[in-house]
Amino acid sequence: MEFITPTNILSTAILILIGIIGYFLKEKLGVLGKLEVKISQITNAIVEIQTLLTGRGYTINQKLVITSSSPMKLTEYGEQMMQESGFYKIAEANKRFLIDLVKNKSPKSNYDIQEFSYQILKELATQNHPVSIPLKNYVFQKGLVLEIILQAAGIVLRDMVMQELKFENQTLESKG
Repeated sequence: MEFITPTNILSTAILILIGIIGYFLKEKLGVLGKLEVKISQITNAIVEIQTLLTGRGYTINQKLVITSSSPMKLTEYGEQMMQESGFYKIAEANKRFLIDLVKNKSPKSNYDIQEFSYQILKELATQNHPVSIPLKNYVFQKGLVLEIILQAAGIVLRDMVMQELKFENQTLESKG
């Protein structure tokens, strides 16, 4: 009976416990998949709120449709919005018109291109220009705020403009 030792009993108990946990997780994976979908929806809503607050001057680290990296890029949610709203197709169909609008503002830096791209789209939306109507329809149907989709569309337009006009390394170097 030397097989019944405290170490063997403990090892057996741990193996049984691992088996029970494994079985429980396997049974609950269906529930976890549904939970993952809900969390994704909640995350999108939180990021949307953060984007709106950032646009109103509050510092928030994460944005809804764009990353905080430099240069800014669309998030997965931003990409989804651009696809669903049809902005990629709109931008391609009106490429020359949109690029010229940004260039006419005489940007002097890549940052200018980014800001002017957003401003142009905001102005077009204010003027009810046909380019902006699908975006307005999309945000209305989704219950979103126009600013959010304009930020994403601004990044798309910026990237189009920067294919033609880009200011290379503009980092200031201090000498001393």
